[in-house]
Amino acid sequence: MRKYIIVLFLCVVVFVSDLRAQQIQVQERFESAYKEIVAMLEDKKALSIKRSVFLAEWAYLDGNLDYESDFCQPIRKGADYMKRMIVANRWENYKTAKQIALCNYFFYPCSGNGQNPFRYDFSKEYSEEDWQHQLVSGTLKTHKGQCHSLPWAFKLYAEELGAKAYIAHAPRHCFVMYKDEDNLFPEDWVNVEVTAQQYQPTWGIKEHFEIKDSAIIARTYLSPLTDKETVACQLSDLALAYYHKFLRYDEFTLKCVDASLKYYPMNPNAIITKGKSLDALLQRHLEQNGHLRDEYTDEIDAQSKQCLQDLRATHWTQETEALRSKWKQSPEDIERIRKNVQIIK
Repeated sequence: MRKYIIVLFLCVVVFVSDLRAQQIQVQERFESAYKEIVAMLEDKKALSIKRSVFLAEWAYLDGNLDYESDFCQPIRKGADYMKRMIVANRWENYKTAKQIALCNYFFYPCSGNGQNPFRYDFSKEYSEEDWQHQLVSGTLKTHKGQCHSLPWAFKLYAEELGAKAYIAHAPRHCFVMYKDEDNLFPEDWVNVEVTAQQYQPTWGIKEHFEIKDSAIIARTYLSPLTDKETVACQLSDLALAYYHKFLRYDEFTLKCVDASLKYYPMNPNAIITKGKSLDALLQRHLEQNGHLRDEYTDEIDAQSKQCLQDLRATHWTQETEALRSKWKQSPEDIERIRKNVQIIK
């Protein structure tokens, strides 16, 4: 009996040791991703949106993602097809030929996309709380995604193709913007709603998402992001991936969003994550020091107050239950919108 207990104890020790080793490896991957993305932002490495997206997802997926086969190859193959599409359709004289090709590649079945255009994923495979449904790597494989992964996939193909198309934000939403250099649309900038396969007028986005003019002036919403701001977004996403992996906010999530906000300060999502990280650190400290006020709690309080001021400065649209219901679209809604949209073919 004693021998059995000793063996059982040793098995438990080995199991716990393996579990700790695995957790350390996961945290090291997140740290490695953070360092490489920061190096891009600090101009110590070449800026690559594709690489930054890969790193954030690679860390979350425990390293089970290959940069060449899962990102570079499908994106390069798609971009090569779009180059041939431009020539075949004689679009070379359009200044926005690459953007036109991108929209056709994403919205219509063709041999280049395997007769499988990119569409909104209404399946229930992942819950809304599951970070898995946000991953661009999944969209590259299935051509299905949501309002995060679809426009980001569009941006990665645009980067490969050399098309001037940019990520832009609305409350809890992403889309793509590009300059209408051919005067094909009534506005100077074209808003590409990748999730619904449509071009959306600015007034429509403002009205639907209840965006204030002050938020546009502040460049919080409806503003094309620079490539550096776009990469900075991936640090914010890395923090959220970390949270969904470990179910906690801590020093790592804080340093991710601090670095992100240095290059893209008008990002409400990053500011909110910073606030949650500060609150988590404060609660942990209070539990350890017997809920006493000290220099550390004063510092956290000061940062939290500044965080709130920074959030107000973005003029963000705060989500409510009524807005959440308004923003939710059914498959029938998106199909009706899609049928009423004319894409240049």
